[in-house]
Amino acid sequence: MARGSVRGLETVMRNVRKWLIAALLGVLPLAVVGGVLAQQQRSATVEVRVWQSVASPDQYYVSIRSGDGAWSDAASLSLATLSESGGHRYGDVAASVAMPESGALAVEVRVWQSVASPDQYYVNVRSGAGAWSGATSLSLGSRSESGEYRYGDVAVTVAIPEASAPGGPGGDETTPTRTIVIEQPSTPTAEPEPEPAATPTPTSKAERRAAAAKALAERQAAAAVAREKRQAAGAETLAERQAAEAAAKAERQAAAAAALAERQAAAAVAKEKRQAAQVEAKAQHHGAVAEAKEKRQAVEAEALAERQAAVAVARAERQAAVAAAKAEQQGAAAEAKEKLQAAKAEAKAEFQAAKAEAKAELQAKAERQAAVAAAKEKQRAAVAAAKAEQQAAKAAAKAEQQAAKAAAKAEFQAAKAAAKAEQQAAKAAAKAEQQAAKAAAKAERQAAKAARQAAKAAAKAEQQSTNVDSGVDDGAPAAP
Repeated sequence: MARGSVRGLETVMRNVRKWLIAALLGVLPLAVVGGVLAQQQRSATVEVRVWQSVASPDQYYVSIRSGDGAWSDAASLSLATLSESGGHRYGDVAASVAMPESGALAVEVRVWQSVASPDQYYVNVRSGAGAWSGATSLSLGSRSESGEYRYGDVAVTVAIPEASAPGGPGGDETTPTRTIVIEQPSTPTAEPEPEPAATPTPTSKAERRAAAAKALAERQAAAAVAREKRQAAGAETLAERQAAEAAAKAERQAAAAAALAERQAAAAVAKEKRQAAQVEAKAQHHGAVAEAKEKRQAVEAEALAERQAAVAVARAERQAAVAAAKAEQQGAAAEAKEKLQAAKAEAKAEFQAAKAEAKAELQAKAERQAAVAAAKEKQRAAVAAAKAEQQAAKAAAKAEQQAAKAAAKAEFQAAKAAAKAEQQAAKAAAKAEQQAAKAAAKAERQAAKAARQAAKAAAKAEQQSTNVDSGVDDGAPAAP
């Protein structure tokens, strides 16, 4: 009777030991058992959206909905609390979600952020004073239409206690501080679970080593992926900066060419204006010289006529004097005097008539010369203006041709720089993808190695347990 009790106790202990080993190795986790038990209760799947302000990264908001229902108003969230281990920051917010069957359901949402990797977020949800759901990874990889917020969605299954009543746990709901435009949710990426997850604590040394190796492999893979993302972003930024510099350089060259063409055209126009002004000044100078020459010729002709008249008068006076003397000698002094006066008057009238006629001829000649000079200067000015217009047109055409060449050259250089930037970006992206693939392969190998080590440790633990059950000492070989 005693032996039967001992054997039954040993059988029970052996079964319990097997269940514990299977649970620790993950073959039959206690969480699954808890999940099966929880499925017997009522549960609901809710969708949580977390927003982050781009301008103020410390500002977070949370919205929640059930199924395809309407999103709740965004409630403000602060990740100011630090976990006991110091590895995460977290914050809680209360919300109410409309359920299709049971009406409003008060839930509490907790959001975690990794201190070492700030881009890693996790979400827990519970209803009333119930248990927290497992930590679900969240990625804020989507961007709102306005570009002011980053956001991410995650679906969480929460248990509904039978005695759950509407209303927030422990008080009223948090008043929303801002309403956000709801956009289409994005699929979150998988991340390792943080410390709030309710997972069994490994008890054996082999399991702890396997868990540590697995965690190390996951951290290394995450670090490799993050490093590749940073390298790809850096390469893309470098390519964009090079393209922008090439475009700016092309614009500067085009602007310089346009400015040079404008300066050349302005110089050509100024040169033509100076030439026209010189031609006009020369024409005016020629006209003034001709007018002075005509005036000088008129003055000389008038002086010559006066001298000739004076000579004629003097000759007439001498003749008259001779005649008077002869008349006096002959006794005709009175008649000679009258004749002398008549001769003087006649000579003076002839002199004045000749002078007026000479003056009129000089004026007519001066007018004809002035008309000829004006026509000649007008013809010269027209020829100079036509020449200046032709030279200005040539200069403008040359400037336009130079500007077109410069613009074409700038466009070619910009296109060449853009093609080079695209090629560099493609190379950088290919290199980043190759490095990411290498890192992922390395992480997979490390994870496989850790799994093999864990399997070996589990087999060894199983063997040790079997030896203990059969009464064989760990250090002694098994009986045949």
